[in-house]
Parts: sequence; C-alpha cells; structure tokens
Amino acid sequence: MERVIALADRIVKTSGSLASGRMLGVSTATFIVFLTIILPEEASRNVAYFGENPTPDGSFIYSASDLYNMASAYGEDGRRYYIRSRFTFDIVWPLAYGWFLWAGISYFGQATENLRFRYTLLLPVLAVLLDFMENSSASIVMFLYPDRAPVLSHLVPIFTFAKWTVIGLSFVAFGVLMLVWLWKRFPLPRE
Repeated sequence: MERVIALADRIVKTSGSLASGRMLGVSTATFIVFLTIILPEEASRNVAYFGENPTPDGSFIYSASDLYNMASAYGEDGRRYYIRSRFTFDIVWPLAYGWFLWAGISYFGQATENLRFRYTLLLPVLAVLLDFMENSSASIVMFLYPDRAPVLSHLVPIFTFAKWTVIGLSFVAFGVLMLVWLWKRFPLPRE
C-alpha cells in the first residue's frame, strides 16, 4: 500500500510541475476535435455494424446476460469490428479525454490550498485504466462468444459502471477547481 501512496504522491507532484495553460489549451483542442469530428464518425461506423443495439461502453448499467445478448446481436462481423475498434479507436479516445481532464484538474488545482483536493487529478488516470480494463474484458467475451467467460462477463459491467462514475467525478472535480481558480483570479469587488 505504501508503494501505491508513493506513486500517487509522485504523480501529483509531477502533474503540478507539468500543468500549464498551454497544455490545457492543447488538450482542450484535442478533446473538442474528438467530440466534433472523430466521435461522430465512429458512431456512424458503430451503427453500420451494430444497428441500434447498445454497446457495453455506451451503457451505464447492464448485466452479463445483456453483454451476451449484445454479442449475439452483433453477429460475427460485428464482434470482429467491436474487437478491432477497442484496440484502435478506443485506445486513443480514453487517452484524449483522460488528458483533457488531467490537464484541467492539474492546472486549475494549483489555485487551491487544499493539497488533498489536488489528488482528484488521479481520477482521470483511474478512468482511463477502467476504460482499458472494460475494453479488454469485453473484447475477450466477444472473441470467445458463443462460449462463455463467466468471471469476465460479470466484471465487464462493473468496469463500465466504475468508469462512467469516475469520469463523472472527474468532470465535477474539473468544474469545481475551475470555479475556485476563477474565484481567486477574478475576485468579486467588496463594497
């Protein structure tokens, strides 16, 4: 446990030294390009392969049974596409949103004296790791289908739920820290 805490401390210290307006600007531009250009293209490809069927990473709560229903509905070509896209697009996308959230929390977190709150920059790192765990596990389930992967098929929904929860918390931390930064940078005039 000491090693984990030491690693977290190192990440927080390094992030503080790397945080800059330029890094936040570039990560924001990258995030916007993904949201406006790349994600819509990927969504249209998903519709071509999956139709209106849900995907594990696009869902918030689902069961192992739902995961197998998705695998069945995709068909062989859809499952192959799913696996391929998890190891191409879905490696880059988590890095893009993770970088944006990490850069924002690191930059705006400099405005708070509460050093513990700076540890929220670990949330995007955790979100990216959970996303990778979700993608890898779901891909194995898709690859093995129609055979079953009982443990993995129950872990995938947990990874998905945890990922979306941590992403949400990351955006909340980003917003709160940005408000603190704005409050300190542009204080309200006193009467």
